Amino acid sequence: MTARICYEWRFCDYITTLNPVENKSAVPPSYGPRPGRRDAVAPISKARAAVLSRLREIDGTLSVEQLALQTGQHANTAREHLEALVENGYATRTAAPKEGRGRPAWLYQPSPVPAGPVGYAALAAALAQHLATHSENPAAEGEAAGRAWARAMPAAGSNGTSASGDGLAIGAGTAKGARSANRAQPSAAAAKATRSHVATALEQAGFGVQKNRDATELTLTVCPIVEAARENPDVVCAVHLGLVKELLVGSGSPEDDVELLPFAGPGICTLHMRQSAGQTGAGQPGAPRPRSAGSSASSSGAAPKEAGAEAGPATI
Repeated sequence: MTARICYEWRFCDYITTLNPVENKSAVPPSYGPRPGRRDAVAPISKARAAVLSRLREIDGTLSVEQLALQTGQHANTAREHLEALVENGYATRTAAPKEGRGRPAWLYQPSPVPAGPVGYAALAAALAQHLATHSENPAAEGEAAGRAWARAMPAAGSNGTSASGDGLAIGAGTAKGARSANRAQPSAAAAKATRSHVATALEQAGFGVQKNRDATELTLTVCPIVEAARENPDVVCAVHLGLVKELLVGSGSPEDDVELLPFAGPGICTLHMRQSAGQTGAGQPGAPRPRSAGSSASSSGAAPKEAGAEAGPATI
């Protein structure tokens, strides 16, 4: 058998062998495209998300003084928010026409938003649309996809151990993804560490996350596939819900206490992970709240699209 061996481009030798030649070498690491961007987009606070939402409502530009007057904020506070939005790529600024002496004022406007999802967000939108169109139960399949996503996540280092020594076997599937039997109810410290781990995992997945003191409420200010969520919330929001539920597997924290509120306010979605009655007393911070409709995947995704058109996690 004659085999052609090329060392470099256009430099080849021909050799003859008695047996077939099998190429067992791996593809050189320099071949193929470079890995895509892996770092998460910059999260913004709820206050800055509200300022960004206000900028997007205005057909034109706003000065620092105009924003301060409309929001009731001090001019220095408004300027700080606007400059931070510019620095993180959410807004742009231009100099106003000069009038009289002194430097002209800056005028701010939101950065242009792509007409549709791009990159992997476009793929997510296409897959969500396929499920919404062809699946008999899009929400259930979305939640299953979210659980698979969690199990595919790399381990975020040590899952943590509480001060009382309670180990945390937290999902993405420790215990090899077995959801068979959640452990006995964890202590309050262990449960809080579990919820904080969920927040960290969401940040690594590209979400902008802010949590309250007990990590029972997570405010999502950035969503990596928010465009797909606006088009098919029943599917995409169910994916996110399944992701969080799977991250709780093995921790002892019941996944039934997870509630996702899509497009809960200007620039945000909200995730609730309530403490159980055994972890906090009634009336204390973090005590269970009356459950609202929408704790399941199907109902959480059924947020009105009109709200999503004007509010939702900010994207770059």
